[in-house]
Amino acid sequence: MHVRLSEKEQLLPFCESHDVNTPPQTPPQPAMKKSDSRDVRWVEGLRGISALFIVTSHTFAKLNTNLESPAPNDHTAPGLLQLPVVRLIIAGRASLSFFFLLTGFVNSLSFLREVRSRNHDVALSRLAKSSFRRIGRLVLPAAAATAVSWALCQLGAYQLAKRGDVAWFRDISPSMSETLPWAVYDLFKQIWATWAITANEYDKVQWNLFFLLKASMFVYVILLATTFVTTGARKLILFLYYLYSWTAGDALIGMNIGAGILLAELLTDMSASASPSSIFSSRPYTRILPPLIIFIGCIIAGFPEKNPNWVTWSAYLNRLGSDIFKAKTEFSRNWGSVGSSLILLGCLYSPHAKAGLSHPYLVWMGKVSFSIFLIHGFLIKSFLCWMLYWNAEAPSMVDDEGSQYTGWLPHVRGPKLAFSLLAFFAVLYPLAWGWYFYVESACGKAVQWVEEWMLDEDFKTPRPLVPLLNGQSRV
Repeated sequence: MHVRLSEKEQLLPFCESHDVNTPPQTPPQPAMKKSDSRDVRWVEGLRGISALFIVTSHTFAKLNTNLESPAPNDHTAPGLLQLPVVRLIIAGRASLSFFFLLTGFVNSLSFLREVRSRNHDVALSRLAKSSFRRIGRLVLPAAAATAVSWALCQLGAYQLAKRGDVAWFRDISPSMSETLPWAVYDLFKQIWATWAITANEYDKVQWNLFFLLKASMFVYVILLATTFVTTGARKLILFLYYLYSWTAGDALIGMNIGAGILLAELLTDMSASASPSSIFSSRPYTRILPPLIIFIGCIIAGFPEKNPNWVTWSAYLNRLGSDIFKAKTEFSRNWGSVGSSLILLGCLYSPHAKAGLSHPYLVWMGKVSFSIFLIHGFLIKSFLCWMLYWNAEAPSMVDDEGSQYTGWLPHVRGPKLAFSLLAFFAVLYPLAWGWYFYVESACGKAVQWVEEWMLDEDFKTPRPLVPLLNGQSRV
C-alpha cells in the first residue's frame, strides 16, 4: 500500500538540485514505506556462496569426475557429495545460474523503486549510467585476469598442469607461445576472443562473461521498455518473457534474468507495503513455507550433469524435464535455473535465511565474488597443480601394441590432497581481496574517467529542476 503524500511532498524531488555524476547524499524520498525489506546485504552472502561453489565444482568435481553423476554407478549408493542438497557444493551450473539470476535481481531493484515512486527521470538516468558502466566493469577486469594468466603461461607456470592426470586441468592449460611477438599477439587475440567468440585459451572459465554482459543488456532493455507501464503490466510482461525463455530453452539468460526481475518486483512489493498480504507474512508460514521452498530448490538445483537415471530422485526429474523442457537441452542448466529461483524466492520471505546470509564473513565473500571468479582459473593451473604434482613421477606405460610411453603425473591423495586444497583456498581468498582492492578498484576508476570524458556537458553540471504548476512544463 503506497503512502499518500501531500502536494508539497510530491513536488519535493523536483525542487532539489542533483549532481548526475555522483549520487546525491540525500536521495529523493520514495513514496514507499521504508522497511527491513530494503536491506539486501543478504544478496551479497548468497553471491559469495555461489562463487565458492563454482570454485569447488572446478576442483572437487574435476579431481573426481564421479561426482558429476548422482552415484559412482547405477548399483552403488551415492557418496557424501553426491547426495541431494549436499551436491550443490559441486553443482557448478546451478551456482552459475545464481550469477545470472542476481544480475536480473540486483540491477533492477533501484530502478523499480524509483519507478514505483514516480521518479522516472531519476530511474532512467541511473539506468543509462549503469548500462554504460557495466561494459567497462566486466571487460577491464577480465582483460587484466587474462593478462596475468598469459604471463604465467609464458613463464611456464602451467607445465605441470599440462602433464597431470586431471583431464580438465590439462584442457584449460594453454601452451607457451613460440616467440615474444607471437606471445603479445596471442594475448590481444584472446582478450578479443573472450567477447567475440566466447573462447579464451588463457582463461577458459571466462567463456560465460559474454553471456553475463548480454544478460545485463537484456535487463536494461526490459526495464527501459517497461518504464512507463503499470506495475501489474510489467509483471505480466516479465511472466510472458520467462514463459517464452522456458519454451525456447534459454535457461542461462532468459529464464534467470526474467525470474530475477520478477523476484525484484516481489521485494519491491514487500518494501512498499506496511502490512504485506502474502501468505508468507504470517508467522507460521514464515517458519515453514520459505525453508521448504529453499529445501526443494536445493534438491532441484543439484540435478546432476551426467547419468541422472542412476538414482531415483534425479531419474524422476529427468523424466519430468523431458515433458516440460525443450527437447535436446541440458536439463542440468534448466533445473539449475529453476532451483536457483526457488532458493532466492524462499530467501525473500525467510528472515532467518536473510539473517544468516547477512553474516559479515558471507557479505565479505560476496564483495570479492567476481574477483574469485576471475582469478581462480589461473590459480588452479599454477598454484594448485604445483601442490598436487610437485613431487610426482610419471609412470612408464605400455600400450596395446607393446610400445612404451610416459603416462600422466599422478596427483597426491588422502591427507596430502586435503592439505593441498586447504592451502589453495587459503591463498585464493586473500589474493581475491587484493585483486578487488587494487585491480577492480583501478578498473572502476578507469571506467569513471571514461564516463566523465564522454558524458555530455549538459549533464556534468547539476541544474535545479524547478516545479511549475498549472500544467506548465519544467525547464
